[in-house]
Amino acid sequence: MSKNRHFLTVLLLFILVSAFGQDEYVVNQTKYTQKINASYFGMNELNRVGVLYNSLKVNNATTMDNKYLFGSLAFPDLNFTIGVDLNSFKMPTTNLTLNLAKLAYIYTIQLGNETFLLPGLYVGFGSSNLNVDNLIFEDQLDTATGFINTESIDPLADIIANTSYFDMGASFILHSEDYLIGLSLKHLNRPNTSFNKEVPYEKPIQVSVQGGYEFNINPYEFRYLPRYSYLYAYGSVTKFGDSYFMSFSQDFQLGEFSLGFVEQASFVSYSDNTAQGEQIATQAGLNNIGLTVGLALENFDFGVHYNFPFRNTGKVFSPSMFELSVIFDFSIYRRNNRGLYKRLQIDNYY
Repeated sequence: MSKNRHFLTVLLLFILVSAFGQDEYVVNQTKYTQKINASYFGMNELNRVGVLYNSLKVNNATTMDNKYLFGSLAFPDLNFTIGVDLNSFKMPTTNLTLNLAKLAYIYTIQLGNETFLLPGLYVGFGSSNLNVDNLIFEDQLDTATGFINTESIDPLADIIANTSYFDMGASFILHSEDYLIGLSLKHLNRPNTSFNKEVPYEKPIQVSVQGGYEFNINPYEFRYLPRYSYLYAYGSVTKFGDSYFMSFSQDFQLGEFSLGFVEQASFVSYSDNTAQGEQIATQAGLNNIGLTVGLALENFDFGVHYNFPFRNTGKVFSPSMFELSVIFDFSIYRRNNRGLYKRLQIDNYY
């Protein structure tokens, strides 16, 4: 029975993670905004690379590891930036692996002295792999004796091992050195991510809006705060099918140190089996809160992040998560740039 429950957990997590979490589910969304909006690769035309690792603890027996790598290369003379990222989820107990690689093109349009528009397009390739040796199918269970057969004749057993698909999307960011407004459209080609192609599951088009504003919280250079201190308030709302996911954060940049708070909520529709049959139910509320801590040393930006879940994983994907991240900026002027710690910058466009 424990293996059977484990199988159900795998299927639940696969649906939830492949539906939404694989591409965007990170604690520190403000520094990895490109995961939800590819146009962020082109922000201020910077050449950067970064890595992120997080561990999602679903319950005492089930964890998932996420590894993420990105890079951006700007061509200022041609007004465009190329962004690449690789994302991999793995559940060690079952060898369930979900991979997604994306290539993004972002063009820079100057609308005013301090206002820039970044339209972008991306193409991606995704794959899912599952070790079927760790799954228990119905025909393997002998209900009379409780014995589990080692082999299955279920036709799904041979085709559930892996699947692959292409993904396409578009994005826009309008920003200055004070504010950011973003719109992203994902899965425009409605990729089929089902293991069993005879029963397709096409990802619905995902629509997300983002907004951010950065405040100078020490304009008069009081001594009790570092000279360059900022508050970056950020929020995003994402519609996926009939469900909505929201993320809000408040990041304090105090010189080279940063401290942030994250709140994630959702309005999720799901199937609920009742005495009257299967019905569509909804659940809304706060999923989790998170804490982020960062340190900037010259061209490096280090981060440690953690969130605390509030929701039932059986209906809403809300694991606890521990996260480590490092970003490296190739700018030769980074050490001497007095706006070094500001999130929204435009100096490198000129």
